[in-house]
Amino acid sequence: MARPKVVLSKEIRLPARTVRDVRAACNPVFELSGDDLVKLREDLSSVRGGSRLVRMEESIRSALPGEYQIQLLSGHTGSGKSTELRWLARQLQFDKGGRVLYPLFIDIEEYLNPRDIQIPEFIMAIIAALLDDPRVGPDVRASETVKRFWKEVIQWLKDLSVTLESDIVAGLSKLKVTFRTSPGFQESFREQSHKHVKTLIETLSDVIEAARARLIKDDTHDLVIMVDKLDRIERLPLDDKTGRTRHDLFYLEQLPYIQDVPVHFVLTVPVTLHFTQDRLRQVFHGMTNVVLPMVAVHELHSDKPHIAGIEALTKLLARRVDLKETFQDDDALQFAIMESGGCLRDLFRLVSEAVLNKQALKLSRADIEIIAKENASNTERLLQGRSFLRDLHHVAKTGSFPEKFDDATKQWLLYNLIVIEYNGETWYDVHPFARRTRAYREAAPIPAPSP
Repeated sequence: MARPKVVLSKEIRLPARTVRDVRAACNPVFELSGDDLVKLREDLSSVRGGSRLVRMEESIRSALPGEYQIQLLSGHTGSGKSTELRWLARQLQFDKGGRVLYPLFIDIEEYLNPRDIQIPEFIMAIIAALLDDPRVGPDVRASETVKRFWKEVIQWLKDLSVTLESDIVAGLSKLKVTFRTSPGFQESFREQSHKHVKTLIETLSDVIEAARARLIKDDTHDLVIMVDKLDRIERLPLDDKTGRTRHDLFYLEQLPYIQDVPVHFVLTVPVTLHFTQDRLRQVFHGMTNVVLPMVAVHELHSDKPHIAGIEALTKLLARRVDLKETFQDDDALQFAIMESGGCLRDLFRLVSEAVLNKQALKLSRADIEIIAKENASNTERLLQGRSFLRDLHHVAKTGSFPEKFDDATKQWLLYNLIVIEYNGETWYDVHPFARRTRAYREAAPIPAPSP
């Protein structure tokens, strides 16, 4: 189900100074957009290894006519991909160098179940978003291509016992609701339309041309399709006994089909794809994969706090809450930041849940400790009995995985936020919640006896 669209800056006073407002300001369910994006986003590029979003924007802006790009934005869950993607969409709309672009921002969760997506329903969702769009939708819906296509869709769905209105607006509204609320419909639609993938892609290309024609009339130079939440496909094994996962099927086998579509794409994908770079380059031509790392809170090879990272996260938190009212002292604030591991969502969660637990502000180190222990307990269930526990100590000590460490296990550790990736020269660490678990502590190597 799509998350609620709430403009925090209109609902609460910022920076927050009450229990209710601090909980709301730090609730990761609320995504930043509109005024919130301007008021609450903190530029973390200086502690993330550079201005990745600026490079993505410039790459799109400088593209020659007919040179369409696919840019993949990857990163851990909770690293702020949605916020950065929305920020990029905002920047593309400004006139820079005489070029104005129109970003079609698609929250895939508003159209599909993001945990299990394949190419037929993905292409259908993009077509639906173009038809929905208030700026280009009217022109697109009026095209003969779309009228013919809609008749085909109505016929496809009759075989699934779903009747759609011939009016595109009404029919589309019903189709979206059916996708989101009818168990099994997404899979049934996929099976019914797999044989029509070529038609879907050709229709999407025609729809994009109709949208582009509308934009050019409005002195907008081109369209950029941006899809968020596409990284939420679950990394589960397929039922075909090949050893492949849903990730393999969609990202590496099916998603490359969109290279035939004449438009710029920016898509969020899981950080686990970072370990399939060779395969990505084989199936995508000229693809760019930008990784959004966590914010380092301690130095590599040391427990010494990373001052710049802590200061950046302090500024980020100060945009949302009154630090002096929320925390008892600087020690409690820094402790919360360190325990988050530089994961933005975990930092917000620690503060929000500590306030909920205490039902008061002036959080102490002990208040944060309670919530950190609770999160460690949840992580404990993931780690008990795992064969790689001793290897996690190698990661914590060296900042890298052991030689010949299994790629599938790397991906599992990153996907589940047991191991997190940092910037600069690219290094890894064990999340503080995982370090707290008994499973991790008891797997520590036994020190060699003194001579």
